[in-house]
Amino acid sequence: MSRKSKNYGIKKNLSLSDKERFLYEGKFMDDEIDLSKAIANNVRNGIYLFYQRSIPLFTYDFLKTYLYRLHKKFLYDEKINIVDFFGIGSTSNPIAIVPQISGMTDEGHANVENDIVIASIKYLGSSYQVTVYSIINNQGYKPTINYYIAVLGTESGSFRTKDLIEHLINQSINHSVYKNKIIKLIFDNDERIDIKLVSRKEFETETMDKIFIPEISKFELLKFKNCVSNFNLLGMGLRYLLCGIPGTAKTKTVRTLINMCYGNATIMLLEGEINFKCVFDFAKILTPSIICLDDLDLLIGHRSMHLGDVRLSYFLQELDGFCKSSIFLLCTTNDRELIDKAASRPGRFDLIIDFGKISKSNYSDIINSNCRNEKIISLFDDQLLEDLKKKKVTGAFIVNLIKQLEILNTLEPGYDLRDYINNFIKISYKGFCQRYKEEEETIKLGFSDNGE
Repeated sequence: MSRKSKNYGIKKNLSLSDKERFLYEGKFMDDEIDLSKAIANNVRNGIYLFYQRSIPLFTYDFLKTYLYRLHKKFLYDEKINIVDFFGIGSTSNPIAIVPQISGMTDEGHANVENDIVIASIKYLGSSYQVTVYSIINNQGYKPTINYYIAVLGTESGSFRTKDLIEHLINQSINHSVYKNKIIKLIFDNDERIDIKLVSRKEFETETMDKIFIPEISKFELLKFKNCVSNFNLLGMGLRYLLCGIPGTAKTKTVRTLINMCYGNATIMLLEGEINFKCVFDFAKILTPSIICLDDLDLLIGHRSMHLGDVRLSYFLQELDGFCKSSIFLLCTTNDRELIDKAASRPGRFDLIIDFGKISKSNYSDIINSNCRNEKIISLFDDQLLEDLKKKKVTGAFIVNLIKQLEILNTLEPGYDLRDYINNFIKISYKGFCQRYKEEEETIKLGFSDNGE
């Protein structure tokens, strides 16, 4: 039989001898070795399919935990049976040892401390060997650690190496400890990601009755929450952009929705040099998921900004890619004009809500909600409320004023608080409010004026 590569379906135009050399020398390939047609069932020591890929640190940890949970029967996967699972002592002492486990939970979530783990697996009836490992790279000015998963078919019918890797990665993330929790993704300059659980306690006090916006806006926010709660029925996500000057409750609204949606979706907070492709790939697996982006204009910029078009391009690609997917999106901006019109047009966001100035009646609601001192509450009579309305102060300004009054009343009980209010407004109004005095008072629902 001829050994020309075209007869064996070999990729990358390498000869069969090249393929053999890579395998026998233990070198890893970046693509699957497709030699299934060349393997006969009665051939011993034949060439079997091998595939590997690099993975982020969090996937590396998820995979080790997932394989351990399957091995210990904490989980069941109808496609996989773990025949054996063990760790490797170290690269300098590569002997098989019992996996080193820490931080075990009742659900079997555990930290597998071994840098290398190996599992013998039956996947769809065929045998494979799966290795999850890390390698220290000492090249360059500082050492780096790279993470990989590799799969070797160990019999002639084991040709689904690539499919097995994708299945393991998706299942390990989907069954991770972060499912339906609040998590913070922290990116560094080298595009590494650290994932931290965020306690719900940080959001438990945020409720809809503490947001002072028109009922039509509240209706849309409740619809967002209901879509998350009924995702199994609807099967689609929503994307909202909240616009308004600082102090108009945009961030408070997002925090409230986080509290209301907790337990029904994986909620993702982002920090650092964000890699949007990685974020959206992660979110697609942890369905349903909510990505929260505060100050979107600072993250993606405008195509006229230096390098802003690079992040903008990535963001737009992901928006177009998940328009019918399970991802929910909550974004805020202080100025919609700072966001490129391509990102704020219909189709990429389902709804844009403009948060404007609150009404005079809302001032009383904010005061009563944020203050229990009757002496201070009584200071806000109709005359003062009217003056605050004329100055178009925000709810955040009112909350700050109350805070200052409570401090002064505690430290100097005899101080004339009415006189202090007048002085406080004089010294702080220009810095906090005057720059926004030309802004319109009402809250609107709609798309950006610069959209299409």
